[in-house]
Amino acid sequence: MHKQKYYIKGMHCASCEVVIEKKLLEIEGVEFVDASLPDGSVLIGYNQNKPSIEKLNRLFKESGYAFSEKSFDGDGKLNVGELISPALIAVAIITVFWALEKLGLSSYVNIGQGSSLVTFFGFGLLAGVSSCAALVGGLVLSLSKQWSEKYSGESTLFQKAEPHILFNFGRLFSYALFGGILGFIGQKIQLSQTAASILVAAVSLFMAIIALQMLGIKGFSKIKLALPKNLTYKIAGKEKLNNKMSPFIVGLLTFFLPCGFTLIAQGMAMISGDPAKASAIMLSFALGTFIPLLSIGLLSAKMLHSKMSDKFLKIAGFLILFFVFYNLNTQFSLTSYLSAPEPKNQNINAERPVNSQTQIIKSEYTLKNDIIPNSFTVKAGTPVRFEVVVKDNGYGCMSTIMVSGLYNSPQYLRKGQIIVMEFTPEKPGQYYIACAMGVPRGIIKVIE
Repeated sequence: MHKQKYYIKGMHCASCEVVIEKKLLEIEGVEFVDASLPDGSVLIGYNQNKPSIEKLNRLFKESGYAFSEKSFDGDGKLNVGELISPALIAVAIITVFWALEKLGLSSYVNIGQGSSLVTFFGFGLLAGVSSCAALVGGLVLSLSKQWSEKYSGESTLFQKAEPHILFNFGRLFSYALFGGILGFIGQKIQLSQTAASILVAAVSLFMAIIALQMLGIKGFSKIKLALPKNLTYKIAGKEKLNNKMSPFIVGLLTFFLPCGFTLIAQGMAMISGDPAKASAIMLSFALGTFIPLLSIGLLSAKMLHSKMSDKFLKIAGFLILFFVFYNLNTQFSLTSYLSAPEPKNQNINAERPVNSQTQIIKSEYTLKNDIIPNSFTVKAGTPVRFEVVVKDNGYGCMSTIMVSGLYNSPQYLRKGQIIVMEFTPEKPGQYYIACAMGVPRGIIKVIE
């Protein structure tokens, strides 16, 4: 067996390795393929005729990869000029985010365990046009030819689209099912504050690495956040199934082919410690990927690795870096350690006069016992003043306190302060006293 090394231009994540290797192995006479993102190259083992550069470039033209027997000029060097335009667009988006935060709407775009399901849908949409498009979309494209042959006798558009619809419904089913299992695991493990903080930091680290890879910083391309290739091929090799339900089964198994975004969503699902909520998180994420992945299957790969897609990846990279810092600051109060110590009783509501009809509930926070007492009953339609005397600093993801649905602005737990949250509950129900991540630490029951 002969071997030949080719250099590749256009690789941007570990998923590209899988996509390229899978397609090269379909070439007659090719017996061995080993793609390397850090080196920007691929080693091909062949029996007789060496694959020509012209054939490889023609084969991968729509995917946006270019092959050469010599390294590309400037390859591996960061082109700062290419980052300026994406950086400016990212700054504009971040400015909109700050405006939303001032209006109290930032929770809809901030990724965290306590984020809304709409946020996870948007996160899935972002994944579906970036790294998930490379791995899962590449799998869809490799299967499209076989599916089109199997369904070639069908006449209507819906019938031709059936395998792609089945594939995506398989994803929705598995993400909801296994998402619930992750929540069950999180519930049984009952993460301590320290363990939850470590998990939050780990997820943030994953996000930062993914972002730096998307920006094209080569040093981080050596870090692979993916399953081993041999396991990936075993899962992705299910195209050999002959029945018409094979697209559904392949879609089902993609839960175990996580791109970096999927790992983040799975981490948040586990942290929730609630099977129903974790299932909803993963289902919302999968719904977000549904539109782009279905489009890739029904149309083509022309936009999968185009210049427009590359620019979008860089914009997303800058945004992810921003939200990594934002999330870490929310959970660990990083900026508070860079500034002067806050004076005691800083809360602006602490000295505000109390209406005689206001319902006053009081609690105390210590690092050992958390919030004590942590269960209250109040009446709907009557103002509530919730006072928390802070006797120790809060740490990690438990460094803040809020009342989900009644007082959604996280308040930092700083020793010596008295936190005062004032609100008027309108609807009866149970509202959780929680940290900014949504981890329950108490409950307020609102009655008629």
